Amino acid sequence: MSRTYGIWILSALFIFATLPMWSAGGQERSVADLGAYEQWQRDAQIGPYQPEVEDWNAIYEAAKKEGKVVIYASTSRIFDGAASFEELFPGIQVEAYNLSGVEILEKINREAEANIRNVDVILTAAVNSTALDLIERQVVVNYVPTDLMPLIPLQFREPLLSHRFGSVVMAYSDAAYDEPPITSIWELTTHEWRNKIVIRDPMRSSESLNWLAAFVLHADELAADYQKVFGTPIRLTTANAGYELIKRLLNNGMQLRSGSRDVLDSVAQHGQPGGPPVGQITSSNYRDVLSGRYQFDILWDLEPFAGYAYENSIPMAAFAPHPNAAKLLIKHLLGGSPGENMIGFDPWHVPGNFPVRTDIDPPEPFSPIIEYNYLYEDPRLFDLIPDVMDFWLANM
Repeated sequence: MSRTYGIWILSALFIFATLPMWSAGGQERSVADLGAYEQWQRDAQIGPYQPEVEDWNAIYEAAKKEGKVVIYASTSRIFDGAASFEELFPGIQVEAYNLSGVEILEKINREAEANIRNVDVILTAAVNSTALDLIERQVVVNYVPTDLMPLIPLQFREPLLSHRFGSVVMAYSDAAYDEPPITSIWELTTHEWRNKIVIRDPMRSSESLNWLAAFVLHADELAADYQKVFGTPIRLTTANAGYELIKRLLNNGMQLRSGSRDVLDSVAQHGQPGGPPVGQITSSNYRDVLSGRYQFDILWDLEPFAGYAYENSIPMAAFAPHPNAAKLLIKHLLGGSPGENMIGFDPWHVPGNFPVRTDIDPPEPFSPIIEYNYLYEDPRLFDLIPDVMDFWLANM
């Protein structure tokens, strides 16, 4: 979240684009000419040395010699994914650690600085905000199985491969309202909706904070939608329409809750006079509808954005000690080779989670993520967060 992040972006892209693979004479450089990181990439057939077609039988044989693979994951479902992997690939043990995203980020940075090479694969959203910095500092490396590349849109493969997406969306009581009660988020700034919007506290929820920062980043679209809704151009009292939206929501009695379940408690007050509030939740909360815990629906077509999509990335650790086993595990957790049973992705194939592969449909009632008008994580977004936090605290 440093303000120098934009410089890191340009530097990392320049380094990647100009990474030399050949000498001036046109011959591949000798092993003696290679640095330690490039030598590891060459030996592991990663990065510029990844072949166009990978031999998965050879990779499996090499992985069996490595014997195990280590993964840090911020999801308890990794143990189910590890179990199915060990069943499909006898001879390779998965050493899985379920840690928070903050713990993972701290651990991989500390280990890299100490030249400790324990982990092979990382599965968390925590690496997204500094992805290019982590790549540049040789903490992680992006690896995408070649036979999955045609099935994963480019935007989900770079700068780090995505494992899955969740989304921040708005929910309403479909028991209290016969149809979606609003079509634009700007309607929540009107008197009719005073004290009737509930969100997770952005000082306690990174997804909620990023959702607000996304409005600031896409202020022009918000300004255009304002004019569409109200018929006149927006008059700003802040730097742009994104900040203006945040300010007006706060001034209209926006309520804060600690988590999505607390938000849903408010949304589910179906008999409230004048109707209950709408609330900001994550798409995975839809499981509460299926279980019967809550009754609500999602504002699927809210303008100008239906939601904010956040990804869980799955990079390989730079200098991974078991790179072939890491390749197999990454591919397995993404669902395996095309046409296989995709059992490796099963733990996460639940309503509200969005697969990145185009040949895996999300469970009903969700559609593939590319069909929604979602905002996505963006390096510029994370650079905005300190200013958005300052603005939020100043206007509370």
